[in-house]
Amino acid sequence: MPTLLSHPPGLLKISAEASILIVLVLAIQWLCGRRLQPRWRYALWLLVLLRLALPWTIPSPASVFNLFKLSAAARPTQPEMVHAAPTSDAPVSHFSNAEGGVTIAGASAGGHWIVWLWAAGALCLGGCAAINHYRIHRRVIKHRPLIDGPTLNLLEDCKALMGISTPVILIEMESIGSPTLFGFVRPRLLLPAGLVSSFTRDELRHVFLHELAHIKRRDVLAAWFALVLQALHWFNPLVWFAFHRLRADRELACDAMALSYANPGENESYGLTIVKLLEGFGRSVWAPSLAGILEDKNQTKERIRMIAKFHKTNRGLVLAIALLAGLALVTLTDAQNQAKPHSAKTGEPDASKGVWAVRFEPVGDFSPKTPGEFLARIHIYSGQHGEIGYFRTTKQGDKLTGSFLVNDPDDFKTALAKVPDIRVTSVEKLTQDTLTKYEESPQESLTQTESSAKSSEPVPPRIIATSPSVGATEVDPSLTEITVTFDQDMSRGMSWTGGGPDFPSSSEGQKAQWKDKRTCALPVKLAAAHYYRVGINSKSYQNFKSASGVAAQPSAIFFTTQGASEQLKARTVAPAVVRCEPENGAQTVSPTVAELRVTFSIPMGGGCSWCTAGDDDSDFPKGVEGKHYYWTKDKKTCVLPVALAPGRTYRVSLNAPGYNNFQSDAGVPLEPVGYTFKTAGNP
Repeated sequence: MPTLLSHPPGLLKISAEASILIVLVLAIQWLCGRRLQPRWRYALWLLVLLRLALPWTIPSPASVFNLFKLSAAARPTQPEMVHAAPTSDAPVSHFSNAEGGVTIAGASAGGHWIVWLWAAGALCLGGCAAINHYRIHRRVIKHRPLIDGPTLNLLEDCKALMGISTPVILIEMESIGSPTLFGFVRPRLLLPAGLVSSFTRDELRHVFLHELAHIKRRDVLAAWFALVLQALHWFNPLVWFAFHRLRADRELACDAMALSYANPGENESYGLTIVKLLEGFGRSVWAPSLAGILEDKNQTKERIRMIAKFHKTNRGLVLAIALLAGLALVTLTDAQNQAKPHSAKTGEPDASKGVWAVRFEPVGDFSPKTPGEFLARIHIYSGQHGEIGYFRTTKQGDKLTGSFLVNDPDDFKTALAKVPDIRVTSVEKLTQDTLTKYEESPQESLTQTESSAKSSEPVPPRIIATSPSVGATEVDPSLTEITVTFDQDMSRGMSWTGGGPDFPSSSEGQKAQWKDKRTCALPVKLAAAHYYRVGINSKSYQNFKSASGVAAQPSAIFFTTQGASEQLKARTVAPAVVRCEPENGAQTVSPTVAELRVTFSIPMGGGCSWCTAGDDDSDFPKGVEGKHYYWTKDKKTCVLPVALAPGRTYRVSLNAPGYNNFQSDAGVPLEPVGYTFKTAGNP
């Protein structure tokens, strides 16, 4: 439950999935009709309660939610990859000025108002129910228990018949509209004044059997549980309707249980008791602590029809169990693509499964001279948009063009369209022959050698200082600005990214500004005992650029203010690699090894960046078709399935500039670590 309260977007996902389940329950009830006994109709709603209450569920291919695109959005999903994607810190809002592109996260953005509105609605509903319960309790405790001997004996006879040992106190009240059970720890059966004297012994027995059925079924406890969930999901009208139907089916189930303990042939007299109550008494007030016999007069026709046709039988038991089990399997599990990020394309490309070559060219002021310069601009090289890899460049006169192999050309074209100064020129579906030629084609450059080009190509600006320092734990909350300083002159744009409670607020009218050509300041209002995280550029917003137009790699400043708990301080700790299997630097690794395993010092966030260490992927371990990376249960060890060859030297980078998805559970990235080993000549 803490997960739900700290991440309202996750609550929206749960509520949406529960809405789908509610529709399925209503459809099943309509299709099955009277073939589904009242207790099983009610049991279907218990699945809805479970779905609303579970903060997470096990992913399954059988889940109905595989058919829907539902996202928790509690935090950015980090793509599973071999070539990693940059960390994404999506701003809440942004604006631009004449001096350059500016992106500033909305510190007290609309997201906060949504959270406060949700919390206000939940507290209002919960508070009203609590006040209502308190008022009823105050009225009840002022009345003395009923001490009529024959009535008490009848109640005890009914309790013995139903196997109930819980003490039940009878109370007559003028303010109660109809017989109602109050409470579940020390239940009291509230009777309207005059009911005992005006009802026959058989009619009283029918009333007692119904109300004792509420005790046997623990309906009041379930009502409190439902109220908590209704308060959390108060914004969802389907949840309100579902709980209305739950209460209606609860009364049908209690009628059925009462009739199962009544004498044979009492259906008619039991129904007449309900009619007599309707004619002589009113409806009970609603409260989660109450379970009355006349909660909804509009349901009377349905109840009388069920009572008239009721007979004790186990017919339909197999159907009911099958429906419950099947519905639980497909709705109490989660979609596979939501339990973990999208799978990386680590296997070899196969033309028979559909492989396209997407070719593109630089436009505008962008004129790359080398493959490295071209690739530095394309931050989508990650496997998350369908690309398999095999980036190639080709000379066309004085222009260098590029291409990728992809499985989903439309998705990749959409992602590529967001990259500035890049235009798609063609999309070609490859045959096995053309695929082989593509794989064997060399990288071309407009310079003589790649190395000579690197010395002249623009270098991304590097952060040399921040205030507060990254990872600081005792920052003075009176600090009024956060600054970042780069190693070269910058353009006038900026992208301070982030959002939510971890992003610091600022005073009205204050704006971020450049103090000089290399230092930018963000005005802030900090609170004591708090954790903050401020992004500098992101995948989508890269206005921190050098004077030559090269964007700084996405990074973040994270710190805690004075008074922060040890738990908050732990969020600033950077992960470290403590073990590699095979060992880093090993020279005689068996080529039969099928997995690379990297263990970290602290639990990680679930993403990964297994990156190439060179200019191409020739020394990167090949993936295994159909197998993807995974994390151990303690979230400390990441495992990558591989297919090694004998006598090869392999080089891997764990994280790389711009690709930082090896992060702690709190979002602190691992500093890039080189991982090298060599396989033996023979298996």
